[in-house]
Amino acid sequence: MMKVHYMMVLLLLAGCGKGGVSGLPDPLEEGNDWDIVIPSSKDEPGIGNTDGVPAGAPWQLPEGIEVVARPDKPFDPDLALLHGSLNTFYTDVNFINRLNVAVTVEVPGGLICLFKQEGRTQHGILTSTVRIQVPPTYADVGTLADTTTVYLGLGCLNHSMAFPWEENQQWDTQDYPIGKDMYEPSVVNTDPNIGKLLDLLKDYPKLRLTQHYNPWDALEPDYETPEWQVIYGLIQNALWAITDGPGLTRKDYRELAEALEPYR
Repeated sequence: MMKVHYMMVLLLLAGCGKGGVSGLPDPLEEGNDWDIVIPSSKDEPGIGNTDGVPAGAPWQLPEGIEVVARPDKPFDPDLALLHGSLNTFYTDVNFINRLNVAVTVEVPGGLICLFKQEGRTQHGILTSTVRIQVPPTYADVGTLADTTTVYLGLGCLNHSMAFPWEENQQWDTQDYPIGKDMYEPSVVNTDPNIGKLLDLLKDYPKLRLTQHYNPWDALEPDYETPEWQVIYGLIQNALWAITDGPGLTRKDYRELAEALEPYR
């Protein structure tokens, strides 16, 4: 029941979308509001309610950089550690740098983070490229300092599956939409339909996440979506139209494009 209520809150924000692939109508031209300008990908592996692993290209880490698990490291709500431009949920990513110089790691828009535990819980996707400065992990030869841990704000690729934060009861995670130690970075999206939405979102730097929210607040009977959160609900609904619905309409595309303008 909790998930149903939360989903209704998001869906009431209004779904939106983005332009089509070859042979589809131009979403900015005059035409029927209900023309599909980005088709659905709901039958692709790992997308929507379809089992499997999403297709994609390998994510190449720089020399000396590794991603490791830190299941016992508490979630740190410092906003300087939060990256991305969509916040349906977060995942932690822990870097080790084996070199003796700092390395800038580019985490590409379209990176898919796979749920790695048992059960049917959402996979996530990073909707914009972020860059992380990773200092040397070893204070000296053989002496481990600490990982560089950051949090990526992700969009959801599976509308009907559980949110990762639904089971959060720990002191450090219970008030945040974090799926701590639940995900592993995987491939970079190659689905052309999802890619079209990501292309639309590229040039809006003011979408960068600057606030946290408590997902449980949406269950309160008098809950109203904060103004700063509305745009993220619109983007997520656009993504769900592609991953779980019939595709994005011209009307949805135009509405999202208009809503994005203040975020340039």
